[in-house]
Amino acid sequence: MAIEKVFRVGVDVGGTNTDCVILNPSESDTPNRGILSAVKTPTTANVTEGIVKAIEGAISQCSGLSRESISAVMIGTTSFINAVVQADERSLRPVGVLRICGPYAKENPAFLDFPPVLARIMNGRVAYLDGGLEFDTREIMELDEQQVRDECQALREKGITDVAVCGIFSPLDLEGLHEARVKRIVLEELPDADVVLSRDVGQLGFLERENATILNTSILKFARKTIRGFKEAMDWLGLSCPLFLTQNDGTIIDADAAETTPIKTFNSGPTNSMSGAAYLAGLDTASGNLPKAQVIVADVGGTTCDVCALLPSGFPRQAGTWVEIGGVRCAFPMPEVQSVALGGGTRVEERDGQVHIGPESTGHRLLQEGLVFGGSTLTTTDVVVASGKAEIGDVSKVGHVPSHVIEQARLKIKHLLEAAIDSMKLSADDCICVMVGGGSIVQMDELRGVGQTIRPQFHDCANAVGAAIARVSGQIDIVKVLEGLEEDKVIAEVCDEARRRAIDAGADVDKVKITEIENLPLQYVSTRASRLVVKAAGPLARKALLKGGASLPSEVNTKEFAELISSKQEQSNAEKNPLDFIVSPSAHVEVADYRPEVDENGVWWVSEIDCEFLAMGASILACGGGGPGYLCYMAGRDAIRRGKRMSVIDIDALPDDAWIMGNISYGAPTVTLERTPSGTEGIDATDAMLTMFPGVEMSAQIALEIGGMNAIRPLITGIHYGVPTVDGDFMGRAYPRLYLKTPFLYDWMAMPATQADGNGNVVTVNKATSIRKVEKIHRKAGHELGLFSQLVIPPMDVATAKKVACLGTTSLAWYIGRAVYQARQEKRSITDAIVAANPSGKVLYTGKIVHVHRYVSSGGYTEGSVRLAPISSEEQEYGDSVSGESRHLHLPFQNEYLLAELIDPETPNSRLSATGGSEKKQAPEGEVLCTVPDLISLVGSDGYALGTQDVRYGVRVSAVAFVANPHWYTPKGVATGGPKEFGYDMDFRPLGPAYYEPKSVMKEFGPVG
Repeated sequence: MAIEKVFRVGVDVGGTNTDCVILNPSESDTPNRGILSAVKTPTTANVTEGIVKAIEGAISQCSGLSRESISAVMIGTTSFINAVVQADERSLRPVGVLRICGPYAKENPAFLDFPPVLARIMNGRVAYLDGGLEFDTREIMELDEQQVRDECQALREKGITDVAVCGIFSPLDLEGLHEARVKRIVLEELPDADVVLSRDVGQLGFLERENATILNTSILKFARKTIRGFKEAMDWLGLSCPLFLTQNDGTIIDADAAETTPIKTFNSGPTNSMSGAAYLAGLDTASGNLPKAQVIVADVGGTTCDVCALLPSGFPRQAGTWVEIGGVRCAFPMPEVQSVALGGGTRVEERDGQVHIGPESTGHRLLQEGLVFGGSTLTTTDVVVASGKAEIGDVSKVGHVPSHVIEQARLKIKHLLEAAIDSMKLSADDCICVMVGGGSIVQMDELRGVGQTIRPQFHDCANAVGAAIARVSGQIDIVKVLEGLEEDKVIAEVCDEARRRAIDAGADVDKVKITEIENLPLQYVSTRASRLVVKAAGPLARKALLKGGASLPSEVNTKEFAELISSKQEQSNAEKNPLDFIVSPSAHVEVADYRPEVDENGVWWVSEIDCEFLAMGASILACGGGGPGYLCYMAGRDAIRRGKRMSVIDIDALPDDAWIMGNISYGAPTVTLERTPSGTEGIDATDAMLTMFPGVEMSAQIALEIGGMNAIRPLITGIHYGVPTVDGDFMGRAYPRLYLKTPFLYDWMAMPATQADGNGNVVTVNKATSIRKVEKIHRKAGHELGLFSQLVIPPMDVATAKKVACLGTTSLAWYIGRAVYQARQEKRSITDAIVAANPSGKVLYTGKIVHVHRYVSSGGYTEGSVRLAPISSEEQEYGDSVSGESRHLHLPFQNEYLLAELIDPETPNSRLSATGGSEKKQAPEGEVLCTVPDLISLVGSDGYALGTQDVRYGVRVSAVAFVANPHWYTPKGVATGGPKEFGYDMDFRPLGPAYYEPKSVMKEFGPVG
């Protein structure tokens, strides 16, 4: 009689231990939730050895268990990510990158933002191919098959057989128009090649998806060898069931599929712990006991505490648009995890009358170094034992520790846990906290903001449990034009496709459910269009468990395998310089000592470090808008690396009759991140404009907006024309509309106005009834141009620019950026440094975000509001000043923050959410501190400014404001850029300090005399 296959084996390979559980999912309603055994063994140098020992140990605990009754083995491993993080040349291979991009993406080459050591190992060859798609799946260009074959010949000559293919908007390519065709051609030319398609790896975000694809391709052969070892282990153990690996998003992938996309399994450990914790606590969807409160999981190990929020689906909340792997920005599903230096082995020290917790830890040496184990180091475990909260080791060995040290340490542990949990919450309501992990004993007291704390049975093996119960998923990330369509019907069709993908991956067709739907309308779009991200998931189908094992075709020699798993990994074949892992150029210098290059003529020659400072400062001056500045920053760095020179001059260095021009990014940020610039958009638009002014010879560029991505754009354009950039701009901040520029306050008209898409298409509005009409026409034209272009307004003579421009703002952005990096390097207050760099500024408020309301208006602008609550005394960090302010801060926004209003803490969020949605907004009822046109920015504790698209509950921020340029303080300036322009029937409320005339980099750092 056939033995029924009912049991699952879950394995999680951690840095210290390898955990294994055997579970019967059909007995999930029992007190032990179907868990038959749980084993923890030390992780070995060869991970396969540890896996074999753990599974053998778990099976031996189950008396009479037949190996034939095991239906599946699920393994979570960090082997692959470790190879990348350590830049292990034995495991990584050079990659040939084929970009299907047409004219685009050339401004940001592949490998540009890789740490130097990884770029040297992985950069085999980069090719740019005709093709690519627009956001609505129109072809940018037709694919050129001969071009692909020619590139294959080049790869053959270099001996490269690992190929990454990345096409613009390829996640939308459901028909396989480009990436799949390129793969077929490559395999015809290079039959032994490993070809990875970016659409199989990541989501929208071209550079980040390409980076993930490169990492995946480089690690592919090592991953295949490792997974082969897992299969050999199963053969040696006598297991004939399927083998699965757990993925970063909390689902599983069969071993054969994991061999093609190992990057999807890079960081599955935290996810396994989170989903396992919910299952053990009986809070998962399978139990039917879904909690009404938000669920936060805290996984405490020996060194760190990883905190994550669980969605009602049982999956962890996903991170934002990108994550970082080994210093490389990547785009693929990963859980949003907050890690703090708190574990069972964290060191406790008393210095200068204060008790300090970590960040140093004894880690896996806790049993040798902790006091209760006979060591000499006071750890958090010792504090727990001394507090009478656990019976571990010898309590007499902590009897000499002063009681005040134990009390202070216990209080600080409580505060660390509270802050970490609060950072993951989506609202201020009390949450349920599930504590798991071997170090979870450090949670000794009730936690503020936590209504219920659960430490379930088998909590120290939650990661292996999560692996055993993991589901199968399917996800689709697509942009849909909704104009003329029923939105609900479109969403339903996308959901059906997500379900189909889950079923194809092995999910039970009768139990697949939609677990996530994100509907993200595109900004600045005249026709309705949305990015839809839909995920479906379900348990493994029975047929997937009956399809046969993952064993190898040939038999495995027991002696050979024993030798294989007992072998130790070799040490890396080269010592690596730690600076080789750092991407930031300013990290290589003492910021306080750095001096920009200004020559004897007063010309500032911009360096990579200057680019970094400019990008940081411009993000703060963007006031929550300004578009993604990272692309322009990296493009500027690439130009410098290629030997190009970017320069800035004072406007007084030009004669009054000289002509200056500028260009500004125009379109939807979502498109910008995918169809990255060609670098010719601004040049095409500028050339077209110059044909209409035959007597004009451009002498310099100028930023049309100093906020965000547009601050560095004129420097890059100036390279092509061999002209410098004037220190200044036409806004002094960021604003969402074309006509919100200072020249128009003086009746200077933006006609003609020209935009170009970088693919040879140029549109000019030669004449219109008003500047507002120019804006509307260009928005319509921008749709046909693919929702991203560069726009140019007419040339301006220097004499006029001196009257109407905001001068000195390029220097101002640099000084603010430098102040942030210097404060970070010197561990000083970042907000104080920002205000010192611009004395017309004030820190309005320091608090945490407790409410966010966001929507897209009919005009295509992101509107909403942010609410901040004060930092409590328990949450204050070293250096914080106590303001005594008990009120909350309310910040409405329309792409940029519009006003700052102190409100009563009892004011309901529903009233604040009602401030938008109509042309006339609800008037503020609290104390208004300032409004537009003054600048308001939210700055995180690390110095990065948060765009309105980035704000979320729990983030600690400071609201910083600056006095606007005097042009905005004129009656017309207030009428044009003040609160009434954005629908608020109220007068302008100025910030207060006098305007600060920015210092000049050229004057401060130029030659003396």
